[in-house]
Amino acid sequence: MLNLFRNNTLLAWTLLLILVIVLRIPVYLKPIAYEYNQTAPFANFIFTFIQTIPNHYLWSLIISASIVFVQAILLNYIVTTHEILYKDSFLPALFFVLLNSLFPQQTELFPQLISTLFLLLLFQRLCYLYESANPQLVVLDAGLYLGIGILFNYDLFLYLPFILISVVIFTSFNFRYLLISVLGIILPLYFIGTYFYVFNRLDEIITLIIHSFETKNLITIETDWERLLPWVILAPVSALSILGLQQNFFRNKVKSRRIVQTLFLMLFFGILGLFFDNINYIYALCYLSIPLSIILAYYFISTKNYILKELVFLALLMLIFYYQLR
Repeated sequence: MLNLFRNNTLLAWTLLLILVIVLRIPVYLKPIAYEYNQTAPFANFIFTFIQTIPNHYLWSLIISASIVFVQAILLNYIVTTHEILYKDSFLPALFFVLLNSLFPQQTELFPQLISTLFLLLLFQRLCYLYESANPQLVVLDAGLYLGIGILFNYDLFLYLPFILISVVIFTSFNFRYLLISVLGIILPLYFIGTYFYVFNRLDEIITLIIHSFETKNLITIETDWERLLPWVILAPVSALSILGLQQNFFRNKVKSRRIVQTLFLMLFFGILGLFFDNINYIYALCYLSIPLSIILAYYFISTKNYILKELVFLALLMLIFYYQLR
């Protein structure tokens, strides 16, 4: 089955869309209890609006599936465009979909899923930083994406050090670049504040922000150990893939090496985010799925140990169906 995704073809695109739909069929047939997770201002506005729509739960599932598919395509585009893997493949998109379909709760629309789009756009802009003729503009764009993402989910504050360190990795230590990135992060909040001030609604947005921060707690990782079973598969495969990436690190071009370094950095912050999310690690998997999808794809892109890799992939797929159907 993996061979169908080892090449970037129209068939792979079609099969991925079908897979996104199939993995969500159990939830369509047997809806689960759903509570809107509203924290940051943009998330509050969007989910409040969705609640006014008839059949809002169904629309939440449809919008969520569409966003996951689009994000998977975008991730694969980034990997292909910047030659992060040694072969043009559709595997990063495949594993992104799988990681964001593990649990029934992931089939819903939630703020972290929306914020992941801006984290992807941030990563894409950083990949252009090394050979950019105008790096200041790229750094500003990256900061803007992070700032907008934060307005959907405050967990992205965690990635402030990530963008600052990434700028240093791709260029060199330049205090001006760091200031520009921070400026980009602040600008979306500034414009939102200006809008509410002009329309005499500043107290409303301040109250909303204060209230949303009151619900933020640093918690331990998910206590339902059954939900950690996928890591029995994902952890060793990821470790083997990281080892392979390190062994071939100096065979890559300078740009590719810096992208890989940034990828490892994003993986670190993604793992850290599992402990930071104010609900549980299921929702925080969105952020981790970006670097982890690429790392998993690196392991499966080779046809070496073909049967073993097919069995590992099928085991992961069966585990997803177990969670969705139980």
